[in-house]
Amino acid sequence: MHVERIRGKKSERLKGKKIVLGVTGSIAAVETVKLARELIRRGAEVFAVMSKSARKIIHPYALEFATGNKVITEITGEVEHVKFLGKDGIADLFLIAPSTANTIGKIANGIDDTPVTTFATTALGAKKPVLIAPAMHEAMIDNDLVIRNIEKLKGMGVEIIEPKLEEGKAKFPEIEKICLHVERALYPKEFAGKKVLVTAGPTFEHLDPIRFISNKSSGLMGKEIALELWRRGAEVVFISSKNLGISLPNFKQIEVRSVLDMLKAVLNEIKDCSLFVSAAAASDFLVEMEKKKIKTTKEITITLREAPKVIKEVRKIYSRDIIGFKAETGVSDEELERIARERLEADALSMVVANDVLERGMGTEDTKVVVVTEKRSEWFEGMKSEVARKIVERYLQDCV
Repeated sequence: MHVERIRGKKSERLKGKKIVLGVTGSIAAVETVKLARELIRRGAEVFAVMSKSARKIIHPYALEFATGNKVITEITGEVEHVKFLGKDGIADLFLIAPSTANTIGKIANGIDDTPVTTFATTALGAKKPVLIAPAMHEAMIDNDLVIRNIEKLKGMGVEIIEPKLEEGKAKFPEIEKICLHVERALYPKEFAGKKVLVTAGPTFEHLDPIRFISNKSSGLMGKEIALELWRRGAEVVFISSKNLGISLPNFKQIEVRSVLDMLKAVLNEIKDCSLFVSAAAASDFLVEMEKKKIKTTKEITITLREAPKVIKEVRKIYSRDIIGFKAETGVSDEELERIARERLEADALSMVVANDVLERGMGTEDTKVVVVTEKRSEWFEGMKSEVARKIVERYLQDCV
C-alpha cells in the first residue's frame, strides 16, 4: 500500500498509535491531507471522520488516499464511534483539526448530531485524549460564548491547540505544532511538574554592527532535546540564538545573541529548574565590538578574550543536575570518552554528551555521540531527533 512507503519515515514517535482525525466545515479542511500524511510519517495509523459540512470543502476520497483507510462519513451499524473511541476502542486519541466554532459549541454542550461530535462525546466519556485545533475568523474566536465553550472544554480535559492569529483570522496551526501536541498527549510524563532549562545553538560575537564571529552549530540537537523533555511533560525554558518558529504551551523561548546574553538569561532562569541541559555551542571568546563598520584594509588585528564558561558560572548558584556537551575534532573514540569523563568529574555533571564534530554533528541533521554517566559510557548514532530521545532515556535510567 502506498501509505506504508511513508510510515515512520520521519520518526517512530507515533509507531503503533491509532489516531482518529475529525474534520469539520472550516476552509482549513484543505490542510488535512498534509496533516494526515505527516502523522503517518511519524509512525501513526490515521482514520478520518468527516462532518457533512467538511465534505463540501474536501472530498472523502482525498482523505482516503491520504490515510489509506475508508473515511467515516456517517455512523452505521458498525457503531464506528464505539469501535474507535469507546472504552475498549482501538484508537489512542481523537484529534479534531480543523474545528469550527459550531463544533466546539456542540461538544461543549453535549450535542452530537454529526459524526465528528458523536465521536467526541464517546471519546470524552471513555476518557480518551481529545485535541482540538480551532480555525475560524478572529471575530468568532473572540466571541464571549465561543471563549466560554473553549474554557469549558479545557475544564473537561480537552487540549486546545492554539491557532495562528493573523490577517483577521484564527488560522489552522502549523502542522508541525499539531503533531508535537499529538506526540505529547501520547507520551509518558516522567518530567511532569518539573521545570528544565535547555540552551542550544551558536552565539554571535560582533566585531562591528554587520560582522561577527560564530560557529557552524545549527542548534538542532539542543532543540530536539528540549522538545523531547516537553513531550514528557516538562515545563521548558529554551534559550537560543534560534527559536523554534512556533509557540508551544509550557515552552518559554528566550532569544539571545552573544555568550554574555546567554549567560545572563541562564542565570536569570536557572534557580527553580530541576535540570539544566547545556547544549549550546557558546563562544569561548569575547571581542570588543566597534560601533561602526570596520573599514576594509589589507590586514586587521582582532583581540579575543576568554569568555566565561556558562556551566562554571551556573555551578556557583546551582547544585542540581546538569547535562554538559563537549565537542572535539580529530580524536579517537577512546580519547573522546576520556575527555568526556574528565569533564563529568571536573564540573560535577550528571551526564556528558561528546562528539567529534570533524566527522559530523555540527550543522548536520545526524550525529554520532558518546554519552557518559557515572554508571557507563554508550555510543549513539543516527538522526538528532532519535539521538535526543536516547539521551533523555539514558538520563532517566542512569541519573534520576
